[in-house]
Amino acid sequence: MMPNKQLAQFSEYDTKGNLYVDCTECTRGRNGQDKDKCSAGFKHKRGNKGGCFLGELLPTLKMEKNK
Repeated sequence: MMPNKQLAQFSEYDTKGNLYVDCTECTRGRNGQDKDKCSAGFKHKRGNKGGCFLGELLPTLKMEKNK
């Protein structure tokens, strides 16, 4: 049985439909389990402080459908 995923709070889709992943919700950020940590994302502890379009959302999070 799959656990319920929470909605991402800080990551969002831009106007072209590309996913912008916040550092705190990224697999390479401080909260992620990836061994190859991002040099910028590792220092962010709170949301809305930075992010990128290359990151991957944590497996415990999901995105609201793009409108």
